[in-house]
Amino acid sequence: MEIVAQVNLSEQSYWRKRSNFMYYRYINYMVKALAHDAKSLIDVGSSNAEYIERFNWIPIRHTLDINNPYQSENVKGFKMDFMDFKPEAKYDFATCFQVLEHIPDVVPFTRKLFEISDRVLISVPFMWEEGSSFEHIHDPVDLEKLLEWTGREPDYYIVVQEPLFNSSKNRRLI
Repeated sequence: MEIVAQVNLSEQSYWRKRSNFMYYRYINYMVKALAHDAKSLIDVGSSNAEYIERFNWIPIRHTLDINNPYQSENVKGFKMDFMDFKPEAKYDFATCFQVLEHIPDVVPFTRKLFEISDRVLISVPFMWEEGSSFEHIHDPVDLEKLLEWTGREPDYYIVVQEPLFNSSKNRRLI
C-alpha cells in the first residue's frame, strides 16, 4: 500500500510541476477551437494527467494508458495497450501528448490514432538532443519525422517554447 502511495505522489508531483507549462495553454486553446463541437474525446497515454478535466463541455471523456490512466467521476480510464484497444465507435477527438517519443513501433501506433478519430491533436518534444532523456527513443523529433509517423500533413502546427526555462528541452511541437 505504501509503495502505491509513493508512486501516486510522484505522479501528482510530476503533473503539478508541469501543469502550468505554456504548451498546456496552447493545448487548451487548440482543443477548445478544434473540439468545440465534440461529444467524445480520448486521450492516449494520459499517465494520470488531469488536463482532460478542463475539457468539461465534452460529455464523454476517456483516457487510455498502459500503466496509469487518469480517471475520475467525469473521466473513464482504460488501463491497457493502445494497440489492443478496440473502441465501440470512433471518437470525435483524440489527443496524444508527449507519448510518441516513447513508443518503439511508433508508425502503427500513430496511424491507429487516426483510425479511432478523424481529428487528432499530437504533441512531441521538438528537437531534443538524442540521449538527453533516457526514456525517449526517437529524439530528436522534428516535423518531418512526425509526418513520416502520421502519413499525413497537419492542418496546423506550432512549436511552443517555454519562456524562462533555459534548457535544450524547452520546445514542443503541437
